Amino acid sequence: MYLSDFKELVERLAVVTTILQFLSGILVCKQYILNRTTGEASPLPFTCGFFSCSIWLLYGLTKNDGNMILVNVVGVIFMIAYTVIFYLYTLKKSLVLRQSYVTVGLCLFMMGYVNVEEDNEVLLNRLGTLACCLTLVTVASPMSKLFYVIKTKSTECLPFPMILMTFIVMALWFLYGMIEEDIYLTIPNLIGASLALAQLSLFIIFPSKQISPLLVKSTVA
Repeated sequence: MYLSDFKELVERLAVVTTILQFLSGILVCKQYILNRTTGEASPLPFTCGFFSCSIWLLYGLTKNDGNMILVNVVGVIFMIAYTVIFYLYTLKKSLVLRQSYVTVGLCLFMMGYVNVEEDNEVLLNRLGTLACCLTLVTVASPMSKLFYVIKTKSTECLPFPMILMTFIVMALWFLYGMIEEDIYLTIPNLIGASLALAQLSLFIIFPSKQISPLLVKSTVA
């Protein structure tokens, strides 16, 4: 029995779990709303997520892959919503605005490039390469808080629901890429699943507990 025999099942699971992954951000944003602050969290997972979904959407449109088009349209919508919520409850509003302006500008530039590039093969290769890099940045972005986690011995600032769903989703897209023989899906999703697994291990090593304001102040300083 070959992996291709499970193609339809893997496709459906990949699409459903990816949409669920986007929905998991609701839990994170709900906590921001309840606390009325984003604390030490970074907007990078949302802004990088938006850019990543946008490039994968362009890749899916170029390749005419309905599964990729569907999940990334949903992803773009949710990432915009999450970024807005983060902006409303963060003290780092200027940081969110800077990241948003850069992201939107890059998206517009890539859309312009897609419209002028006549060689479809070259376009797929370049979009695929860029999408791979963005996927890895998006998955690794919570690791920007690694020093903070080790210093405080707390994973409070890491979005556990999103990291868990990232691991599941990337494992499925890795299988989908294997079936489709698409190197731009297999390589980043294999590495991404490994990075997500490494991040999940932090929740075992360091519990997600509240830390004292004094420790937060000294750590940030």
